[in-house]
Amino acid sequence: MKSLPLFLLFSLGIAPAQAPAPAPAQTAAPTPAPAQDSAQEPPVTTLKVGTKLVAVSAIVRDKSGQPVSGLTRDDFLLKQDGKPQPIHYFSQGSSLPLTLALMVDTSGSQRNYIQDEVNAGRVFFRAMMTQPADRAVLVQFDSSILQLAKITSSVTTLEHALAYLYQSHAGIGTPGRGGTLLYDAVCAVSHIELGNQMGRRAMVILTDGGDNGSRFSQRKAIEEAQRADIMIYSVYYSDGGGDLDALKHLSSSTGGQVFTVSPTMTLEQIYAAIADDLRLQYELGYQPPDSRPNKYHKIDLAAKDSKLTVQAREGYFTPK
Repeated sequence: MKSLPLFLLFSLGIAPAQAPAPAPAQTAAPTPAPAQDSAQEPPVTTLKVGTKLVAVSAIVRDKSGQPVSGLTRDDFLLKQDGKPQPIHYFSQGSSLPLTLALMVDTSGSQRNYIQDEVNAGRVFFRAMMTQPADRAVLVQFDSSILQLAKITSSVTTLEHALAYLYQSHAGIGTPGRGGTLLYDAVCAVSHIELGNQMGRRAMVILTDGGDNGSRFSQRKAIEEAQRADIMIYSVYYSDGGGDLDALKHLSSSTGGQVFTVSPTMTLEQIYAAIADDLRLQYELGYQPPDSRPNKYHKIDLAAKDSKLTVQAREGYFTPK
């Protein structure tokens, strides 16, 4: 099991955790394949982003909530801080690499759902990673943040890493820090990306929305996701506890969406909906006016057709 890169963990004040021994009842669980060196990964086709280009990922929905395909840049209106901006770059997102983080809450309130999450996760990775340049990372969080598989294009590696979700992690983490480091996990994973290039980036977080012990705030978590242009898809998995409103705020601020697992909406169905979203995603880029570093700017992206709704991040920070 691989922990998060040390510079991320230390910046969060979280001690790197050691991989626990498999529980007796799970000794047959497959062991994750050895982490692949970057030299063994297939080459990544990149579209470099200029230092002055702001990337915006967007999904367009019709009145029934279904994703809409086939639009062009002329179908969009884009504003920064209320002022119209020309769109310099436009592409269907499905033609660009995908960077995906599947993040699973393994705190006490979520342990009963792990079997379902492992089964659905295997199907999800295969559905999402359809291009050689697509990559994903698997992370679990509770009182610590563990990277179960580093960013890889190997679906097999990711499937093997899912087996570790079965294991108990009692006693691992920083003592006295609480049990659900949701916001810290979002901040850490926001730094795991393919670099400065156009492409699709998404987090899928399975949790009840509760945070207990994070050093960083919800506001900081949203800021870090916005800086990395990552859409957060929240999957609310709970018997009634947690904080659904917190998940709605995380997702709406970053252009993602919230789903609730229920008897009429299974995790497999939710994963399929997220996959459809990301396949029909648009990528836009514009050159912003000059601004001082680290300043927040509001982004308004809309379709010229008033019957359509655009789902995109609400803003960005001028790079430092």
